[in-house]
Amino acid sequence: MRPHRRVSAPESPSRQADRIAFLTEGTARHGDFWRFASHVYVAASAELAKEAYRRTGKDFKVPDGMFRLPDQVRRALPAGAFLPNSIAPARSHFGHSAVSRSVGVLATEAARTADLWPTDQAVPVLPALRRMFSRMGAHYCFGVDAAPLMHVEAALARARESAPPRTLYLPTPTRRRLQRRLGALAGRIGALMEERLRQGRTAEPDLLGVMIESSLRHGTPPGVNITFPLAVILLASQEQPTRAGGWHLLGLARHPDLADRIADEAALLPDDPRKITAADLARLTHADAFVRETLRHYPPIWLSTRLATTSTRVGEHRLDSGDRLMLSPYLIHHDERYHADPERFDPDRWLCPDAASGGDAAATGGYVPFGAGPRLCPGAALAGVELTLLVALTARALRLSCPSPEPFRLTTAGALTPSDLRLVFSHRA
Repeated sequence: MRPHRRVSAPESPSRQADRIAFLTEGTARHGDFWRFASHVYVAASAELAKEAYRRTGKDFKVPDGMFRLPDQVRRALPAGAFLPNSIAPARSHFGHSAVSRSVGVLATEAARTADLWPTDQAVPVLPALRRMFSRMGAHYCFGVDAAPLMHVEAALARARESAPPRTLYLPTPTRRRLQRRLGALAGRIGALMEERLRQGRTAEPDLLGVMIESSLRHGTPPGVNITFPLAVILLASQEQPTRAGGWHLLGLARHPDLADRIADEAALLPDDPRKITAADLARLTHADAFVRETLRHYPPIWLSTRLATTSTRVGEHRLDSGDRLMLSPYLIHHDERYHADPERFDPDRWLCPDAASGGDAAATGGYVPFGAGPRLCPGAALAGVELTLLVALTARALRLSCPSPEPFRLTTAGALTPSDLRLVFSHRA
């Protein structure tokens, strides 16, 4: 007999919004560990999730997603890693110090987007955000060579969004078409890489340059070990930030008092966004708190999965090899054990975390918008800077309002998304 309760869950509800309600109600009824379906379990507490995140690459693995890397790249991946050893040091390019060097470029794109919103009418939000984050990602990945590769991932992203959920796991024709499109995107990146190698430009201060240098130092000829991971990174650099950006702009519209506070703070930034620095960003305490609270309330990756690679335990609960463990940042972020009054949107909790949240939520595992452990999202620092700039520069220039009480359609397949979000923008006096 297993020491934990095994509860047979009914078939997953078809309506998108009901997926969150189903997990929330199941956890309230059955506790922090319960069976969702045969060989599928929910680990709802921060402690259990933190353990599974930490042991990824040892006792757990991340299941294959929609885009399978070529076999030669997969064989070069250490257990639990994102990148092959030959380019693993390139992950440092996503660290805070590296991101800080790109603040002016990122701020320029955020300011440009704020200037382009049509005013005094309800406009769709996500398409414009997708274009903005696509430009940011291209600049960060390819530097001075960004222009030819700007928006090249857009068609692949649209096809991925329209793919049925089963495409994630089954070798369907749709998945094969997506894989071919990923290969074509990697090919375009490869052409740029080959041109740089031909010109002797192997030390450009962008992600591609860092990857090339790392590969050469490791003695590995630059090739698919760089181009395919970079194609996936380029796609990810606009997908999840776009969803998160939608929730952030919705928050500015729903909380005009907070938007005013952020606008007053952002008014002290240089007028020329190219001159905004990491030091300027560090003074945006209210914008930073707003971003943290939005990611707590609406984590784009609201549900993630780990597969047990061996018979093991999580806490007191036994898992067999092949069992699937579902981890939900959304459930953790809305748990009063980790956040006081969790349903209340309160950025001030991040200005005084010990008093407002009942302790350091990040240290206890109660705040995991980017995951944790070896598979912590490498773009977390970059996304944080992008979102802070989006919030600050939008609030500085514009007032936002909702054309209706619920100006979006909630979707949860793949990520938590305010689909079809429409907002009204107007210039600040």
